[in-house]
Amino acid sequence: MSLSNHQIQFKGVVKGYLKKEPILSNLNLSVACGEFLYLTGASGAGKTTLFKLLMGLELPDAGEVYFEGHSVTALKPKAMPAHRRQFGMIFQDYKLLEKKTARDNISLPLLISGLDLEETRRRIDDIALKLDMDHILDQPVQSLSGGEQQLVAIARASVHNPSVILADEPTANLDQETAQRIYEILVKLNQGGTTVILATHNLSLIKKHPQRTLLIREGRLLEVQR
Repeated sequence: MSLSNHQIQFKGVVKGYLKKEPILSNLNLSVACGEFLYLTGASGAGKTTLFKLLMGLELPDAGEVYFEGHSVTALKPKAMPAHRRQFGMIFQDYKLLEKKTARDNISLPLLISGLDLEETRRRIDDIALKLDMDHILDQPVQSLSGGEQQLVAIARASVHNPSVILADEPTANLDQETAQRIYEILVKLNQGGTTVILATHNLSLIKKHPQRTLLIREGRLLEVQR
C-alpha cells in the first residue's frame, strides 16, 4: 500500500529521553482512515509518546511521522496549530476546568479556533445530544461523577469534528459499567468516520470487544492476534 493510502504512518521512528535507551526504537505503524485500534503495553512503554509524536508535540530522534501523506516532522511552526486541530485528545485524568461548567469546557477548542458564539452553541448542543449528556451541560464540572467528567472530556475532544481521536487510558479510573459506556461512545464516533486509537491496559475490554490490537514492547509494535 502506498503512503497516500495511509492516514497515519510511522517509519523507523526512534525516540528517547535523557540519553537513556530509546523508548521507541525503529517503530513502524500504518493506520487507515476510519480504523479503530487498541494500543497497549506496560506503563512507560511509549503509548503517550507515540501520541505526542503524531500531534507534533515532540519530534522523533530519527525516522519520519506522516499524517495524510504529509511529514509531521517537516511541518513549519505556523502550520502546527492547523495540524493539531485534526486531533481530539482524551486523557485519563480528564484535564478539565473544574470550576467551569461542562458547556464552558466543551466550548474551549471552538473558541480557540475563532468560531462565533452562535455556531459554538449549536455544535455543543449537537454533541451533547449525540452523547446523551445535555442534562449536565450547565453543571459545574466539580459536581459531576468521574464518568460524567469523562463524557465532558470526550465531547470537548470531538466537538470540532477531528479526523482522529486519541484516547489515552480513558477508562482507567472508571468502574466496569462506565468504562463500557465510554467504549460504546468511542465506537459511535468511529462509526461516524473518525479514526480512533485507544491506548488502554483494560484487557477485559479488549477481550470483550476485539479490534485490531497493537502492543508496544521494547520500543517496537507487535500486532496481537485475535
